[in-house]
Amino acid sequence: MVATQLALAEHLQPQSLTRLLVDLERSSLIVRARSESDRREIRITITAKGRQALLDDIAVRRAWLEAAMGSMLTATERKAMLAASLLLLKLAAHEPLAPETATGAFR
Repeated sequence: MVATQLALAEHLQPQSLTRLLVDLERSSLIVRARSESDRREIRITITAKGRQALLDDIAVRRAWLEAAMGSMLTATERKAMLAASLLLLKLAAHEPLAPETATGAFR
C-alpha cells in the first residue's frame, strides 16, 4: 500500500503516520520502499515478522473475547452478539464517503 493511501484510510495526518512507520520499520514489521512507477510514493509492505505479530495479536484478542463472552453472557446474549456482529460486518463492507465529503457526528 502507498503511504498516502494508508494515511487517508486511517484518518491520520501524514506526519503522524511517518512516526508510526519509522517505529514499525525499526521493529522489522514493515518495509518501506520507493514506488517503481512513481518515485514520489512510498510503498509499505508487511514483513513475515509483521504478519506473525498481527496474527498473534488477533489470536490473543480472540481468546480474550471468547473467554469474556463465555463467562459474562448467557446463551441468548451470545446469540444476540453473533447476530449483531454479522450486521456490523455487513456495514463494514460498505464503501465509506471520501473524507472531504463526510459530515456529521459519524465522521
